[in-house]
Amino acid sequence: MNHYFEEGESFTWIRDQERDAEPLVVPLIMLQEKYRTGSKQALLAEDIRTGKQYFVKVLFCADMEQVYVEKESKARMYSPYIIRIYGGMLDEENQRFITLVEYIDQKDLSELIRTEGLSGGSWNEKMKIRHKIAVKVLYGIEHYMTMYQSDPMVHRDIKPENVLASPDGEVVKIIDFDWVHLHESNVTVMNHREQKGTPGYVDPAFWNSFFCRKAMDIYSAGLLLYFIYTGNHHFYGSEEIHRYMVGDDYAYHLKDMPGVDPRLYEIIAKMIAREGDRYTDISQVIDDMKAILLEKGQWPALPERLEKKEGKSLIRFTYRVGDISYSPYLRQDRFLPVIYGKKQERSRNGPVSAHILSFYRVGETIKVMILHENCRRVDGRADDTVREGDQFLYEGTVIEVVSMRLCR
Repeated sequence: MNHYFEEGESFTWIRDQERDAEPLVVPLIMLQEKYRTGSKQALLAEDIRTGKQYFVKVLFCADMEQVYVEKESKARMYSPYIIRIYGGMLDEENQRFITLVEYIDQKDLSELIRTEGLSGGSWNEKMKIRHKIAVKVLYGIEHYMTMYQSDPMVHRDIKPENVLASPDGEVVKIIDFDWVHLHESNVTVMNHREQKGTPGYVDPAFWNSFFCRKAMDIYSAGLLLYFIYTGNHHFYGSEEIHRYMVGDDYAYHLKDMPGVDPRLYEIIAKMIAREGDRYTDISQVIDDMKAILLEKGQWPALPERLEKKEGKSLIRFTYRVGDISYSPYLRQDRFLPVIYGKKQERSRNGPVSAHILSFYRVGETIKVMILHENCRRVDGRADDTVREGDQFLYEGTVIEVVSMRLCR
C-alpha cells in the first residue's frame, strides 16, 4: 500500500548525499495535492521556516531497484530557463523516492496558449512574445546540452506541456526531466529498447530505440516552436499520429505557418528534417534565429543572460569567506561562483553545481545571485545589488564584500 502524503502533513526532506554534494535539509508542510496516479504523487509544499514554496514529486518503489533509474533528481542545473531541481531523498521506510523541485506559479504552454492566451493586443505584439518564449526555450536546451561536450544531456520529452510560461513571456522554464539522459550515467544509458518521448513530438526514428542523441531534442524543439507560433500541435489526431509514427517522410515535413517569416519557417523545417539534413547543434538554431530577429528588430531583451558587450576595464573585487580573502578581477558580465569549502574559481557561464552564491558584473555594478537555500543576506535586503560591507551567512560562515575598485 502506497504511503501518500496528506495535505497539512509535515515532513523533513533531506537530500541524499552524492559524492561531495552539500547537505540540504528543508522542513516542509504539504499544502495542496496536485495529482495522484498509482505509483506517483505530486504536491505543493512550503518551507516551514521561510515560507518558500516547492513542488514535491513522489515515486513509490515497491521494487527498490526503481530508485537507481530515477533521474530527474540528478539533473541539477542553474539556468533562468530551466526549472531548478534540488535533489532527491530515498525514504526507505515508506518505500518512496521524493524529489524537491522549484515551484513556479505559471501554466504550461499548451494550457496558456489554448486558454488564457498570450499578452498583447495586436498580432505584432503577440509575435514578439512568441519570439521571446521560443528563444528562451532554445537557450534552456543549449544550457543542458553544452554542460558536457561528450555524451550531452538529452531531455527526451520536449513538448508544450513541459514548458511553463507567463503570458508576457518573462517567465519561461523547461520542466519534467523524468526521462532525461544524464552525462555518462550508467543508469540512463539506453542499453535496452525504451519508448521515450511523446507521440507527436518525439522523432519516430528514436522511438523504442537503443539510441540517445541531441538530434532527438532538436526535432522535438522544432515541433514545439511550431506550436508556439501557430497555437496548434503539428501532428494531431489518431490518423496523423499513425502516419507520422510509421517511419515515412510524413514525420519530417513541416506544414504551412501563415504569417510567419519564411526564413523562420525554414529554420523550423530544418529542425524537424531527417537527421542527416537536420541541425546538428541547438546553438546553430539560435544563431540563425538571432540573425533574422535582429534584422527585424524583434530580438528579445534577455538581461538575465548578461549579453552586453564585454568592456576592457576591470573591477578588483575583494571578498572574504570566513577567514580567507579573495581578490579576483571581474570583467564585464563575468560570473564569480562562491563554492563553500572548495577552491574559488572564475567561470563565464556561472555555476553548474551546488554553489552558495555567485557574484557577477554588469557595467560598473556588482550583483549577486543567491543559489543555496541556506544562504541569506545578513541585512535581509531583497535587491541583488552588492555594496562594500555586505554580508551573507551560510551555515555559520560569513561571506563579506570587502572592496570594489574599478581599474581602467
